[in-house]
Amino acid sequence: MSITGSLTDFSLPEIFQFIEKGHKTGLLTLRSLPESQTPPLVHYLWVNQGRIVAAANQLNEHGLIALINQYQWASQRVVTKLAQFCPPNKPLGLYLRSQGALQVEHLEHLFQVQIVQQVCAIFQLNDAHFIFDQNVPTPTREMTGLSVPAAVLEVVWQKLIMLKKLFDLRRFNLESSQVRRDSENFCQQLQLILDIGFFHSLKISLFDPDKSLTKLYQVLDLYDRPYDLPKSLKPQAMYCTSQ
Repeated sequence: MSITGSLTDFSLPEIFQFIEKGHKTGLLTLRSLPESQTPPLVHYLWVNQGRIVAAANQLNEHGLIALINQYQWASQRVVTKLAQFCPPNKPLGLYLRSQGALQVEHLEHLFQVQIVQQVCAIFQLNDAHFIFDQNVPTPTREMTGLSVPAAVLEVVWQKLIMLKKLFDLRRFNLESSQVRRDSENFCQQLQLILDIGFFHSLKISLFDPDKSLTKLYQVLDLYDRPYDLPKSLKPQAMYCTSQ
């Protein structure tokens, strides 16, 4: 059974509520409009019993491995080799943890970045066509083993709305003062903040139900602090549609 529509008919928070309240299992696919765009931007969210378990922008099951290799907590050769031995019914993240390649905190950060990457990119779309297919197996190679209720992404969505306004105001103030910064888009700024928070043990979670402006201003403030990331960390594209 498949359900289709566009984000002009049903908002993403409404879709999240439908998935959680109905304890749905399947794949939510969102494709940017107009479809004449070459190539169209496509985003995938997998759910199990009403909970988000994985996200990607491709169906080749290489997304999580690529994200792990970005952070270089384990060598690329080790991760690739272990992935080959991962049982087909076990989430790759949990298997890598059982083999000592990753720790719990690594999985938590990977999961948040994995989900926020796709939700932030969808947030930037003016419109998108969606299809929810309940007859799709869950790709264990894209799974950390963690999950959140689908409705939690409604909280993330509301935070993105407020954070985007704060980022835009900040950029306007910088331009007015003739201070030049790198032209990173909103999603790139957001991932940088999540990475800074992780590597400096600042415990930032967009899944936290607290939407207070105080906490959101703290998130924004991180972008201007003199924190450095490990030199081995390579920038990851965030698949946004606008600057």
